[in-house]
Amino acid sequence: MILKAITFNMCHGEGLDGSIDVRRQATFLKKFKPDIIFLQEIDLYTKRAYNKNQIYTFSKYTGLPYRAMGTNIKYKSGFYGDGILSRFPIEYSANYLSPTTSPEHEQRGFLCIKVAIGTIKLNLFSVHLSVFEEERILSSKALLRIVSNINKPEGIIIAGDFNVGISKIGNHKYSFEQKDFYEEFEILKKKFHHLNNSAPTWFSKEGSGCIDSCFYSNNLKLSKFETIPTKVSDHYPIYMEFII
Repeated sequence: MILKAITFNMCHGEGLDGSIDVRRQATFLKKFKPDIIFLQEIDLYTKRAYNKNQIYTFSKYTGLPYRAMGTNIKYKSGFYGDGILSRFPIEYSANYLSPTTSPEHEQRGFLCIKVAIGTIKLNLFSVHLSVFEEERILSSKALLRIVSNINKPEGIIIAGDFNVGISKIGNHKYSFEQKDFYEEFEILKKKFHHLNNSAPTWFSKEGSGCIDSCFYSNNLKLSKFETIPTKVSDHYPIYMEFII
C-alpha cells in the first residue's frame, strides 16, 4: 500500500502574515490527503496561541483522528513541543528529551508513536533538533540508540526539522550555512535511507535553507516526495509517499 506522510514545522500556527491560524494550516494540508503528519513547534494552551489545544485543532480539521504530543518545555503559561497525527490507531507513544550541552539552551525532543497497518508495524518519530551543532550530533547518536531497541521487521520513519546548518545569532534570530557535509546527517545515514531533498524549506530575514527532511528504514521504499510552497508558516511542508 501507499502511505502518504507530511512533515511540517507549523511555527505555533503563525503564517507569514503574522496571523496564528491552525485551522488554516490544517485545511491546507488536508488537500494532500495524508495518512500521517509529523508536526514541530506546536503549542498547547500557551498565551500566544490563545490558550488553545493546537494538536486537537489540527486533528479536527485534517480529519486524522489519532494524535500524540510530546511537550518539551513550559512556555507562556502552557507547553511547547512536537506532535504526530495519524489515520491509524496509536498503539504506543513516548517522548524522549534530546541531549543538551547547557541548561540555558532550549530543551528539544523526539516524539515516537507506533501504529499498525494490517500486519505492518511502523515506528514514527517527529523530531526538532537543536540550533547548536554539537547538540544536533548528540541527538543523532541518541536517536540511533533509541531505534536499536526496535524489532528489525518493523518500519521506522524519522521526520522533522533537523536544523542542519543553522546557528543562533541573537534572540529568535538564526543564520543558515549551506554545507556539503552535515555530521548529524551522516550519523543517521549509517542506518537509514535519507530523503534526497535540497530545496529550501525554511525562510527568514536572516536567510533560508533546506533544514526539514526525513530518514526511513531499509524495509520501506520512498516513491515520491515534494516540497510544498506556502505562506501559512515560515517552513514549507514536505509531502512523501512510501510503499509499505
